[in-house]
Amino acid sequence: MKILLSTLGSRGDVQPYLALALGLQRAGHRVALAAPATFTDWIQSYGVTAAPVRFNPQAVMQQLGKGRGGLRTLTAMLHLLKDGMQDAQNQIWDAVREAEYVIQSATGMGMLEAAEARGIPGAFAYLFPFAPTRAWPMFWLPFRASPGGLYNRLTHHVMLHLLWQVGGAMANAWRRRLGLKPWRSAHESLAWARKLRLPFLYGYSPSLLPKPADWDDLQQVTGYWFLDPPPGWRAPADLQRFLDGGPPPVYIGFGSMNAEDPERHTRLARRALELSGQRGLLLTGWGGLARSASSDNVHVVENAPHEWLFPRVAAVVHHGGAGTTAAALRAGVPGVLTPFGGDQIAWADIVARAGAGPRAVGIRRLTAERLAAAIERAVNDPAMRARAAALGETIRAEDGVARAVEVIERHAAQFAP
Repeated sequence: MKILLSTLGSRGDVQPYLALALGLQRAGHRVALAAPATFTDWIQSYGVTAAPVRFNPQAVMQQLGKGRGGLRTLTAMLHLLKDGMQDAQNQIWDAVREAEYVIQSATGMGMLEAAEARGIPGAFAYLFPFAPTRAWPMFWLPFRASPGGLYNRLTHHVMLHLLWQVGGAMANAWRRRLGLKPWRSAHESLAWARKLRLPFLYGYSPSLLPKPADWDDLQQVTGYWFLDPPPGWRAPADLQRFLDGGPPPVYIGFGSMNAEDPERHTRLARRALELSGQRGLLLTGWGGLARSASSDNVHVVENAPHEWLFPRVAAVVHHGGAGTTAAALRAGVPGVLTPFGGDQIAWADIVARAGAGPRAVGIRRLTAERLAAAIERAVNDPAMRARAAALGETIRAEDGVARAVEVIERHAAQFAP
């Protein structure tokens, strides 16, 4: 079966879909991954066909880097996605014409409509919960702020309305171009998905966030989709020497966040390490931390595979992105989450509720003293470390990719000639 996946996010967003693509290839399918062109070489290094899309995910990450509240960040990101989506849809249409089954992420908008126009089946695949529920609020709002089920359900409808206000006209313009009937609302689009029996695959662990009782059988929480380090990857000699040269360090990095003031964050991180008496490993990523010189107790790197690195550190200080959160949980080490915005706020709440990390402080309110206190607890609290280790063991025993492949194949079989 020829399968096309699409995602237009950052590297942390693309990585789980690359893992899913590899799982589908191992099951005997021919797979292509439509993603921003900047990731083409990386995708192909795993032997997966890339379908490059002209889209700049760093512009979207800059909105999160500003540390705004959830709904403000979502609105700004949706406008950016809207600006870049029309060109992306044309490229996605070209890729869909070669496919027999499609899988669309939260940022792969337009692909399932193209599949409908072609008469081929498909599925949604998200890294966070999407379907309305009474169990928790819309995922871009803090979980701990929820007063109850009625409020939770209402926030999902507010989100759908917001999504429609920003992207509804564009979605219908695309549908008209494909010869499809326009939708009148986001709720009608969900009714369309239910009528077509499109599965929703959620690539996170049910041990962390179980499937709520009011979700139907189309909603499938599969477990995380983990990607191993690239074939032949070896740690740089200086990084390996630092790791071998003392007790496990504390990792501090903000992944794909493009911060407004990376120098402040770097000074804050170094001071927190000094106050807590810990060795540190700083990862600069896309600009969340500034490039600076390494020292005896602090080593600076631009990038390293989380799956390899995190089991070798004492704790992980990060922004709360879905991919980094998953990797830290899998490693079984406590996470200190400092969310910038968006779904990071919810993941920070969930990790704290699970006892796998201290209660989060948002990046704008973070101080060296607060970060040092959180690091000290993450490194020295035996109960927290035990809970993180136990959760990591559970997550490592799950096989989210295999479960997702099973759901996809079962769904596709219903359309086999």
